[in-house]
Amino acid sequence: MLFRQTKRNLPLMVRLTAKERIEKVVCWAGLSTNAFAMQIGLSSPQTLYQIKSEKHQISRPLAERICTRYPEVDFGWLLTGEGEMLRPQERQIPYYEIDCTDVALGTHLTPSGLVAMPRCGECDFVAPYNLRDMEPAIKQGSMLFCKRCEVEDVRVGDIVVVSCTRKAMVRKVARVEEAELLLGMESSEPHTVRLDVTLIKAIYEVVAVLEWKNR
Repeated sequence: MLFRQTKRNLPLMVRLTAKERIEKVVCWAGLSTNAFAMQIGLSSPQTLYQIKSEKHQISRPLAERICTRYPEVDFGWLLTGEGEMLRPQERQIPYYEIDCTDVALGTHLTPSGLVAMPRCGECDFVAPYNLRDMEPAIKQGSMLFCKRCEVEDVRVGDIVVVSCTRKAMVRKVARVEEAELLLGMESSEPHTVRLDVTLIKAIYEVVAVLEWKNR
C-alpha cells in the first residue's frame, strides 16, 4: 500500500511516566494489579509493581503482552507515553465494486459494503481502477482510496480522480495553473490533457493504493 498523509499541527500533550501509564491502563481494565497480571499472562505481578515503584520502565515484551490481550490500547503510547492510550476507531469507508471513475460520476449510488483502513478514515470512497493507462503507478484492478478535495488543494505529483460533466478520469497532476490543470498518464504512450478548472464537477485525491499480488 502506498500512503501520503498531510502533516498536521498536534496539540502539546503531557507525557505520562511508565508508572502513570501502567496505573492508567490497569484502572481502564477495571482490575487490580494482580488480576491484570494474570490477564496478560504473567506468572507474577512483580514486574508491574516494579514499574509502579519506578524501578523499571515498560519493556517491549510487556507492551506486546498488554496489547495482545487488550488490542484497544496503543502500543506506542505504552512504550513512550506519546499520543493517546486508546487507538482511534477507524471510520468505515464506503466501498464500491464499480470502477472509481463511475463512482466519481455517479450520484445516489449504493455502496457494496464498508471497509476500514489506517490513515484513510477521511476518504469518501474506495473503488477499483480497471484500466492500464496509469501503470506502473497504479496497476490494473488496484483499489483506490479517494478523498474529495478542492482544485486549489491539488499539488504537482498528486494522483487524482477528476469528474467532468460526462467523463471521469484518473490522472497524475503534471502542472497546476490558475485556470487549468495539466494532467498526465503513466502508460507506455503518455500524453497530457489540459483541463479547464471550470469544467471540473468534482476532484478526488488518491490517498492510498491497494495492489493485489499475483495479478
